[in-house]
Amino acid sequence: MKSTVFVLGFALLIFACQPAKKENQEETERKEVVEESADPKLVKLWETDTIMTTCESVLFDGEGSRLFVSNINGQPTDKNGKGFISILNLDGSVQELKWATGLNAPKGMGIYEGHLYVTDIDKVVAIDLESGEIAKEFTPEKAEFLNDITTSKNAVYISDMRLGLIHKIEDGKLSTIAEGVESINGLLSKGDHLMTLDGKGLRAYDLAANKFEMVNDSVTGGDGLTMLNDGTYIASRWKGEIYHVAGNKAHLLLDTKAQESQTADIGLNPDKMIVYVPTFFKNKVIAYQLVK
Repeated sequence: MKSTVFVLGFALLIFACQPAKKENQEETERKEVVEESADPKLVKLWETDTIMTTCESVLFDGEGSRLFVSNINGQPTDKNGKGFISILNLDGSVQELKWATGLNAPKGMGIYEGHLYVTDIDKVVAIDLESGEIAKEFTPEKAEFLNDITTSKNAVYISDMRLGLIHKIEDGKLSTIAEGVESINGLLSKGDHLMTLDGKGLRAYDLAANKFEMVNDSVTGGDGLTMLNDGTYIASRWKGEIYHVAGNKAHLLLDTKAQESQTADIGLNPDKMIVYVPTFFKNKVIAYQLVK
């Protein structure tokens, strides 16, 4: 009799526990689905003091384990000779505040063949990475507001936002490869294409066919452009917005418009997924961890 009661009780206990176990399992599965489908976000890591001066662009230099920061030090079209390039360590500390000086309003930057190429209103300067001295200058026939730079294995590409032009420096020669690109700013070299942020959104410019293809029409008038992987990008708008762009979806990662903190030409450490934001008139650089 006792054994029968024990068996019945044990069976009832197992039966009673099954719904709870199933419920817990379903809850775990639901959490996993939510985590997998959750949008990425930016988590602040550090920020510099207000030691920058109208900082427009941040460039991550993986080989040198450092950050280059362009400082306009005035208005974006002032030819005052006060612009400079800073070097930060990867923790945000200053390695050299005025590494390269004598510029006008330096903006976009790119590293190519031992030089830091920088747009400087209506010309491009190539600064020797070892000495910090200007080694070369390139002046297009038509130039008003040279803005961003990207580099490939063979060339340097430059945008002119006001004139809607894309220039190229290859084998020491400067040429114009695209015209009529409204509000062209951010550039990113990707194989045989240039990814561009312009008045129409994020587009892919086929260098061989000389034609554009729309990728995402949400982030119009963008500024900085970086790439996480083959089809995923981080793009900024100067006024204070940063987006995670995947295909035709653009998810807002950061909005600092209320603080009047700009998000200009951003940089990216692709291995550690850290986004570096130059805040322009707020005069500091802020680093964020991209969390998926």
